[in-house]
Amino acid sequence: MEKFISQSNLEQFYKKEIFIKGKKGVNEQIQKIQTDGSKHTRSIFLSHSHLDKTIVNKISLLFSSLNIDMYIDWLDKSLPEQTDRNTAEAIKSKIYETNHFLFLATYHGLRSKWCNWELGIADSLKNSKKLAILPIETKSGNWSGNEYLCLYPEMRFENENLDNLDVKKLKYTKLMAK
Repeated sequence: MEKFISQSNLEQFYKKEIFIKGKKGVNEQIQKIQTDGSKHTRSIFLSHSHLDKTIVNKISLLFSSLNIDMYIDWLDKSLPEQTDRNTAEAIKSKIYETNHFLFLATYHGLRSKWCNWELGIADSLKNSKKLAILPIETKSGNWSGNEYLCLYPEMRFENENLDNLDVKKLKYTKLMAK
């Protein structure tokens, strides 16, 4: 049965990784996600709110275990310290360069002006097969005030246990606007 990923799923996965690799090993892997660059053939630009750093770390660890590179802007040392036009240009380039775009739909992500701007850029640069929404909150699918999100497929998982996750078990479901 397909389902949305939950914060509880992510927490269980994260704890298992810490048990196996230790806290230091997990933190090193998260840092390595960005510094390795595109060593895999699949790459994702993760659009997210910086207020969701804990969730982002867990998501990046999950995708790293699937051998998928993930671009996370706050790990990019080439971005200017002060957000400006150069930041926007660099973000736009990264959206173009990565194979896929994933919008992390959380409470904070839905309210972020940057996330919505990034989604608009991705919409113009990527086809719908390379763009998806990853709902995390329990209100997944209820986009009241953000109905435009119904235009995009949502990422779902076939099983509840993330331990045996396989790229082939990721599903994209396009919701119909109600």
